[in-house]
Amino acid sequence: MSRDRHMGAALRRAAEASRSWLKAKVSAKNVALLLVVLILADWALTGIRIIREDERGVVLRFSAVTRVVPPGILFTFPWPIDRTIPVKTTEVRTMPVGYKLVDQVRGVPPKSKEVEWVSGDTNIIDLMLTLKYSVSDPAAYLFRVGPVDADFLVRRVAEASLTKLIATMPVDELLTSGKIRVQEDTRLKTQEMLDALGVGLRIVTVNISTVEPPSTVIEAFNDVSTAKLEKAKMLNQADGYRKDLIPRARAMATRMVRNAESYHAETVQRAHGNASQYTQLLAEARKAREITETRLYLEALERILPRARKIVVDEKEGASIRLLE
Repeated sequence: MSRDRHMGAALRRAAEASRSWLKAKVSAKNVALLLVVLILADWALTGIRIIREDERGVVLRFSAVTRVVPPGILFTFPWPIDRTIPVKTTEVRTMPVGYKLVDQVRGVPPKSKEVEWVSGDTNIIDLMLTLKYSVSDPAAYLFRVGPVDADFLVRRVAEASLTKLIATMPVDELLTSGKIRVQEDTRLKTQEMLDALGVGLRIVTVNISTVEPPSTVIEAFNDVSTAKLEKAKMLNQADGYRKDLIPRARAMATRMVRNAESYHAETVQRAHGNASQYTQLLAEARKAREITETRLYLEALERILPRARKIVVDEKEGASIRLLE
């Protein structure tokens, strides 16, 4: 009986050990399965990406561009099938031309070779310009130029456009009315070259910060500029005097011509009237010649005698003379 009890206890212990081993085996399988599920979930989450408002997402599938997506939540195939690269497209970047922006912030003046340009009339001029640009095509920007080389490319292209433009303009125009033209033409030419390269960049604005003659000749240049201003002032005064004198002279000439024409018309009319009067008088005189001659004689005396001094001599009293007024 004792032996049977011992055998029963051994069997029970063996059964309990077997159940414990089965439970441990099942728990290990659950943990492994859970780990697999977590790994798969984490891998699937690599296909979810949030694109911010100031960004555009460039989706790559096996390193080839498939599409460019707007801001929002993006669902793609997990990595490494798909990969999304965000690119800031609303950010406006600043690139100086003719000086270094870092040196300007530190208060360090630019070197002469950075700011000097040769104008169309072979004069040297100091010019500094600030250019602002942004990304217009994220895919082209990433694979044609990249964030590292974008500033370098924009600066070199702008310098080439600016050099070509300044070489066609005289220095006086650059210092006065040509600033607006330089800004606009530089923007257009730089944009044309960037579009030809297909780098996906857009020039926003171009602003000239400084344009002046070199410091070594600025005093002489100012003297020349002052003389030119005086010349222009005198020319303007002379032109104003000419514009004031010529209309008055033309008005006076017109008035004299009109007076002469009026006098001419009046004289001709008077001559015609006198001629008609004499013609009529001649016709009447031919009808009664003696009477007409007598009348003419008497009319002549009426015109002459009132202006003549009258002397009356009385022959009876001898040589005494009486003067009648």
